[in-house]
Amino acid sequence: MVEQLVSVMLLTDSLSRENLADKVVQYVNEYPVGLVYLDIKGCGEIARQCGEKACQKLIESWKNLIMEAERSRAFGLFATRVFGDDALLLVRMEKGAGKADLLCLAQEIYIAFRGQLNQLAEWNEPIDFHLGTALFDSSDGKTMDHLVYNAVKEAVGQAKGQINFQYRKLQTEFRDILAARKITMDYQPIVSLSDGSIYGYEALARGPRTSYFATPDRLWEFAEKERLVYTLEKIARQQAIAGFLPSNPDWKLFINLNANVVHDPQFTPGQTLAFLEERGLKPQNIVFEITERQSIGDYVSFTKALDHYRKQGYQVAIDDAGAGYSSLQAIAELRPDYIKVDRSIIKEIDRDRIKAILLETLAGFAQKIGCNMIAEGIETLEELRIVHQLGIPFGQGYLLGRPHPSLQPVSDEAMQWWEHSNHHSGHNR
Repeated sequence: MVEQLVSVMLLTDSLSRENLADKVVQYVNEYPVGLVYLDIKGCGEIARQCGEKACQKLIESWKNLIMEAERSRAFGLFATRVFGDDALLLVRMEKGAGKADLLCLAQEIYIAFRGQLNQLAEWNEPIDFHLGTALFDSSDGKTMDHLVYNAVKEAVGQAKGQINFQYRKLQTEFRDILAARKITMDYQPIVSLSDGSIYGYEALARGPRTSYFATPDRLWEFAEKERLVYTLEKIARQQAIAGFLPSNPDWKLFINLNANVVHDPQFTPGQTLAFLEERGLKPQNIVFEITERQSIGDYVSFTKALDHYRKQGYQVAIDDAGAGYSSLQAIAELRPDYIKVDRSIIKEIDRDRIKAILLETLAGFAQKIGCNMIAEGIETLEELRIVHQLGIPFGQGYLLGRPHPSLQPVSDEAMQWWEHSNHHSGHNR
């Protein structure tokens, strides 16, 4: 991987009017010349969370900072190259300077650029870099192109070594989480919007609270990289069932399910059924949520696998409906028992007539096909009022109840609204 990155950078550089080898040769026989490599950490994560435009804006700011530093000759910079979020900086050092001096200088450059970039970045996490250095050695008689290649390879390898070390630490931590079953569950109530009674709870998996893997996004993203999704899903499913202690035997437990996991040989209805029976639960208590954000490549085999579990009594929900383009196809192909409407449609629905019409249309469609609808992300009384008026049977969101390790009742604020609403409707009769 290091060799590929170095080759791409040097190939790109060779197309410039004056490449790095030409720059180095001007100084290397008279002064020590150092190479500093900086790579912005987590650019992919920034693009995923904030969008490609935010990431491009960050890289543009990064490029401008480097160009300005080169123009002002700060830190002895005499040449720079930027390749996306990677940068090569050539520095002319004082006569007699060595590797220790280069490391000190590189640290100064690292601190300065990190501070400047964090002042400019519209990103809620601190921007940081992977750092690598190399000192050119012209005494071994190699060609300048060879010297440049070796220096870039050394600096990039040093920085990528940090990445590999950090990734190995994450691997160890993640495998420890799985081995020790350190997955905990928060439960968020799903509420009947007709009277505010509890209909069920969605189980939301969490890693250790102080860990990198505290959030479900990071847990599942890493599991996919390590091809351990099945193992993680099995532990999460069992933890969700183990912590579900309903006071009403008819309450439903909604469990998120990766679309690919039903094909796993370990995912058998018999195993889950035995686990349910140990806790006095039935398959009829369980609803598997298939998120729309996970693509289903082959609906025929997926539906066939899912039908196997439905025959045992499990139900199916389509999650995040309305968040992408595949909602209608997923609903048509899977014939779910529940459609969970994404928060993006519910947010500020009291101020957006188009959203209200869309939700009303979806509600009518769901009713015609005999499917229950759940409005996700209800956070204000105004949103609750509109969703209730449109006849949506069930709701979920911070207004109704926040995720909690134990099964919590509906919030006082929401219950007061129902009492007030019922009081007024009684008077109107």
